Amino acid sequence: MLLQGNLKEFSLPNIFQLVKMSAKSGALTIRRDEAWGKIYFTNGLINYAFSIPQQLPLGERLVQAGLLKPAQLRQALSAQKKAGKEGPRIGTILLEKEFIARATLEEAIREQIQDAAFDFFSWADGEFSFSAEERPDDQDVLVEMNVENVIMEGCRRIDEWELIFEHLGSLERIPHLAYNEGVEDRGEVRLTPDEWRVVVHIDGRADINTILRDCGLDRFHGAKVIYSLFSSGLVTVSEPVIDGIAKGVSVCVRGPIDFYNEVFLTTLTDSNVTKQLRVELIDEREVEVPIVAGTLTTVEGESEDDEVLVATAEVLVYTSVGLVSDAAWARVARDASAFVVLVNANDADSLRAGRRDVDFVKKSDGAPFVLATYTSMAEDAVEPDAVRKALGVDHGVPVHVCSLRDRTSVIGVVRAAVDLARGAERPTHTMKGRG
Repeated sequence: MLLQGNLKEFSLPNIFQLVKMSAKSGALTIRRDEAWGKIYFTNGLINYAFSIPQQLPLGERLVQAGLLKPAQLRQALSAQKKAGKEGPRIGTILLEKEFIARATLEEAIREQIQDAAFDFFSWADGEFSFSAEERPDDQDVLVEMNVENVIMEGCRRIDEWELIFEHLGSLERIPHLAYNEGVEDRGEVRLTPDEWRVVVHIDGRADINTILRDCGLDRFHGAKVIYSLFSSGLVTVSEPVIDGIAKGVSVCVRGPIDFYNEVFLTTLTDSNVTKQLRVELIDEREVEVPIVAGTLTTVEGESEDDEVLVATAEVLVYTSVGLVSDAAWARVARDASAFVVLVNANDADSLRAGRRDVDFVKKSDGAPFVLATYTSMAEDAVEPDAVRKALGVDHGVPVHVCSLRDRTSVIGVVRAAVDLARGAERPTHTMKGRG
């Protein structure tokens, strides 16, 4: 059976049904850029599946469910590593060592199949092809699942996702632990292991996306847990801080070393930062962009007819951390009012490392920027003129010497960037940071 095409033209449930009705055996490969996976069929029944990148490996799934001890998983992984690429899969090793019963392992594999199918169901496009008679590896533990059941479960999960988004809104929102008067009526609060796994990551600073990444659960089940806590009144959610990027004055901080970029934000906001995970669609592929952000309250005075008018405004200051491409950086920085480019000024070689950041900012629709030099080793920073020459900027770009752990110094740099963004029309008298 020749079966290949694009998911824009054929829905995955229809493809499943076609394989089932023809009672074919083989592998359905689905691919979109670097993400891909396979679903294996035997006589029209689904018996194995995987997706790459894999959200939750089989061994971790068993540990999190309390069905396998961490030490047992480490022992099995060590045995797998010693056996090499041609050795047995992790499931087979767990059975051989009698760490787990076959029925328990098969149920975990069914969940893995459902997770992989659900991932693929959410794809609006992607190439697919069916290879007849292609079989899973001999070491894989296989099950039998009816196509209709997999389709129904996938559709049910899609409906649940819609319900979760309807109530929680964006997964960039910040969850907070809340007091529920119903606790007094019940006299206690009981959390499931999965709820506890999520709760320990709720600190009022990390957004839902970040918690889903860090809690160890796959995104669907992790989101269900947060929704359950929200529905029970134990969690509230606030609007994402990074929504302010396009709504007012915002300053984007960029430098060659993530650690120092984050220190700058932490000092600025007195450690009151939020950590958010923005998902950007770049070249038809979802890319996760971690963002550290905080807000500043600016208090401004202006003289008019011998009267002093006082106004306050919010300024968002943010940076991205991790291995983020320039394409992803461009998405999160496109609405910035101004930039702060952090430059390590230990010596000439350190300065040259900042050239890439300066070139990036110059291409950002002409937004103004200031250079903030700091030293991590040398006692004295390189002189401003030498900084400008090394980075290829003219005298119109301000250069500020900055002590990354001194709040007054950091605030002074941000104030200079804000004044540039506002055209220096009104002087900024004081700035108070908060997350």
